[in-house]
Amino acid sequence: MKFTYQGVDLTTAESLSGEVDAVSEAEALRQLADQQIEVIVLDAYKPKRKRGRSVKQSDLIVPLQELSTLTSSGVTLVDAIRALAKNEEHPRLADGFKAILSKIESGENLSDAISASALPFPKYIGQLVTAGEASGQLAQALTHASDQLNYEQSLRNDLRGALTYPIILIFSGIAAMLIIFFAVVPKFSHLLDEGKQLPALADLVLSAGKMANDQPVLILGSFGALVVIVIAILAQPAVRDKAMNVFIKVPVIGPWLNEQDAARWASLCAAMLQSKVSVVTSLKLAAAASGYKVRKARAVAMINDIEAGGSFTDALERARLLPPTSINLVSVGDKTGKLGDMLQAVASLHDASCKRRMKQVLTLMEPVAILVVGVMIGIMILGIVLAITAATDIAI
Repeated sequence: MKFTYQGVDLTTAESLSGEVDAVSEAEALRQLADQQIEVIVLDAYKPKRKRGRSVKQSDLIVPLQELSTLTSSGVTLVDAIRALAKNEEHPRLADGFKAILSKIESGENLSDAISASALPFPKYIGQLVTAGEASGQLAQALTHASDQLNYEQSLRNDLRGALTYPIILIFSGIAAMLIIFFAVVPKFSHLLDEGKQLPALADLVLSAGKMANDQPVLILGSFGALVVIVIAILAQPAVRDKAMNVFIKVPVIGPWLNEQDAARWASLCAAMLQSKVSVVTSLKLAAAASGYKVRKARAVAMINDIEAGGSFTDALERARLLPPTSINLVSVGDKTGKLGDMLQAVASLHDASCKRRMKQVLTLMEPVAILVVGVMIGIMILGIVLAITAATDIAI
């Protein structure tokens, strides 16, 4: 271990401070005495820890995979978690696993330690681990947990990627409009002062350009404030949820989001059932994971139907959470006792369908974004052309 010291060099009477490696405090004192240093203060070395960024659910995927690999390889659970707690690249993640390690060493189960952890584990992780501990298949349950987290992260990445290009197009168009306002329109703003009657569109464009150049700080500041406000509003989970509940009812986009949520629901149910979690608990956690009120209400109705004595297939069919073709697969799994495997197959089918629908949405969104930007820029150019022709008496 390492110690820090403050002392005096006996040969030169100078004050010294530094670090020394030793197995104990007595050994550190002996080493410093051999160097003719009289020790005044000797403390165990405490490394400065970086605060680090906050922990996201995506940060938990690799640690769960590592934990599954270590436990399946015969490493004890305590040693495996202790290894995860030594993560120097992500201090907050390491602190979270240290807290889990402390609870396990005090006698708690891993599932209880995870549920009480400050790390952002979804609720179903604790249920999967509980089932794994009860069945003696903890490594498999951890694998299902990391796979499900990874799958949900891929869905979020798909959604983010689908929206990125249209957003960039729109902001590029806005930037082009601002350039026209500040660099092109001012060249023709003198036409407003010549007393000639200009077309309404030309008058509007030139007046707007003149105002933008007279008060650039106000215009750019207002635009920047608007962007910040929009980002702040969209960063609110409640606002995002409301927006997504609106989008799921929109043609073209709605079917894509329905496919995405169906794939998530089936994948989570499959992971839970394959880890021996009860059917009702699996359905409740899958319903809670849905981000859409309509689908969540259907999932809750299915749970109530099953608790009232209905079969899984019949309840699923009445809830309309999946299309008829998928329900046929689920029915086979329900009858053969392989419901979890069939739901996993259904999740894969809907995931592939989701990606196809996403391409359709992108195919539509890109030209729409280009069209909107083109129309906005075209209106400004047309306004300038009308102003020039009106000022020079050229027919158009």
